[in-house]
Amino acid sequence: MNLNGAHWHLLVNHFPIIGGLIATIVLGYGLIRRKESIIQLGFGLFVLMSIATFITNQTGEKAEQYLKSINALNRSLLHEHEQAADLANIGMYLTGGLSLLSLVWQRARQFRFLPILIFGIALITAGLMANVGRLGGLIMHKELRNESPVSPPATE
Repeated sequence: MNLNGAHWHLLVNHFPIIGGLIATIVLGYGLIRRKESIIQLGFGLFVLMSIATFITNQTGEKAEQYLKSINALNRSLLHEHEQAADLANIGMYLTGGLSLLSLVWQRARQFRFLPILIFGIALITAGLMANVGRLGGLIMHKELRNESPVSPPATE
């Protein structure tokens, strides 16, 4: 089987969306239970999801090139998807970067507000990522769009 850029993007694009949500839930649970090990696990998951976000972004460029090559591209939907992805990516990179800082820099543990700040950013990022996924689905799935179906011509 020969995979093109669109295939690769479809294979990896769910990791930042689902994984980011799972990491947010793990971190939230750790904060509620006041379990440092679970909080650290949440931070580690965010670092991984930041890497997955980078990979997904790179495959997105290849998917765009492939769709252009076969003339199967709704440019306005793609533009919306890209704009939303850029914003969501910043959120995930910020969440992952702060998480990495919390994991490796001992002094960061003195900042008691940092896990709560990361959790707040993660909640926003989870919503942004969900929107990116929704917009990405609209690019190729016409059944998801709010377009009225074309009525068949009247027969005499």
